[in-house]
Amino acid sequence: MQRSNRPRLDGRTRPLEMKEWGDLAVMDPDADKQPRGRGFLSAEKDWLHIDAGSALENPIVTLYAGDDPGAESGWDEVEEITVISTTGFLALCDSGYAPLREENLATAGVGPYLIRVHASDRSSDGKKPRFLIHVIPGERTAAEPEPASATMEEAAGPLLVRTSFEQPDGWARLLQALEGCSEHYESITVVDNRAYAGFTADQIQARIGRDDEDRPDSTVVLIADERALASAESPLLAVNNLPDDDDDPFRITLAAAGSFVANMELANTSFGEWGCGVDADGVYREEHY
Repeated sequence: MQRSNRPRLDGRTRPLEMKEWGDLAVMDPDADKQPRGRGFLSAEKDWLHIDAGSALENPIVTLYAGDDPGAESGWDEVEEITVISTTGFLALCDSGYAPLREENLATAGVGPYLIRVHASDRSSDGKKPRFLIHVIPGERTAAEPEPASATMEEAAGPLLVRTSFEQPDGWARLLQALEGCSEHYESITVVDNRAYAGFTADQIQARIGRDDEDRPDSTVVLIADERALASAESPLLAVNNLPDDDDDPFRITLAAAGSFVANMELANTSFGEWGCGVDADGVYREEHY
């Protein structure tokens, strides 16, 4: 059946038992992409990768397309992420990236989609993992869709990740400060992507990519959360993502963060040494280069 003639999914399907065990994808199989990533969900233009967990049973999947019906209870995990369709076609696919349903999930054509994934029993022995995948069209404009924002899954080196989107003035102030002293922050990748709204440090660490030796692509992470963006000092949450290290996160002002990142990259100091220098309110403020 030609892709352009496939019907658009309307409402909810009956539970579909997959024929093979493995991860899931919502994607355009003809977009020449191979979805992969770490954590429960990871996404880029034209694809979403869903980690089906460690249960050795074929998953059962229910699809739902259309308006947001509201939260559902009774699931172990619920996460959502934004996917931009540049082709106007998205299909449920198995781990081999082959379409499993004829319906097109990109019901509004080219543009952004909020995809909410409910899951249960992803790692339960003797139980089939269950998924409800809900695809909600985002707002459309007459303009072409914006390129996908940077993602943690594909970035490397020190990261600055925005997780709060309720203080646009605080974020604009932070970016202006970064531009004013760019030589101290030139190695940092800024991740400003609503897909990570409300993410915790653990969720961020789970999304960061790894190399062939399982070493994380980013070992130092700065998080611009609600507290950081509400203060003129921008006390970012610093997280150590080095394997086998268990240093506690600490807060560091934006003014001091450039020195911190530079010295961490040069291995002049350890993460724990910086954490020991915080003030009584838990924020590190000293600058040294």
